Amino acid sequence: MTRTNRSFGPASAGRSLKLALILSLASSGMGSSFALAQSTKSAKPGPAIEISPDVFDFGGVAQDQRLEHVFIIENIGTEPLEIRRISTSCGCAAAVPDSRIVEPRASTRLVVTLETRKYKGVIEKSISVASNDPGRIRTIKVQAFVEVPES
Repeated sequence: MTRTNRSFGPASAGRSLKLALILSLASSGMGSSFALAQSTKSAKPGPAIEISPDVFDFGGVAQDQRLEHVFIIENIGTEPLEIRRISTSCGCAAAVPDSRIVEPRASTRLVVTLETRKYKGVIEKSISVASNDPGRIRTIKVQAFVEVPES
């Protein structure tokens, strides 16, 4: 078997130089500042909300179940994010954040519960999250297929 050594040439010289720079910064104590400056560069100005996933499907479930899923709210902005209001499309769904203030480049959990009650078939419920992200209300969804046992 022939093995090609690709560690030489102009491309690898660039990688070596980058690696040497990173190692140099890390050993000088500037590594964490460099990483922070690099991550702040891509952050949106002000508070900026992202929630993942947008939709969660519980799949096939039985009636009278209490289902739970954890969504992640992330502040991809440069200022603290304040979660001001959370509303659901039905009383059978609830959403509670672990924290209402999310610092820049940090995240918090949003615990969503869905009660299947006596529903039958496909159910889809929406959760809207209002924050101090200018002009942005985020809506996520949970869905399930409620199976009814044959009698």
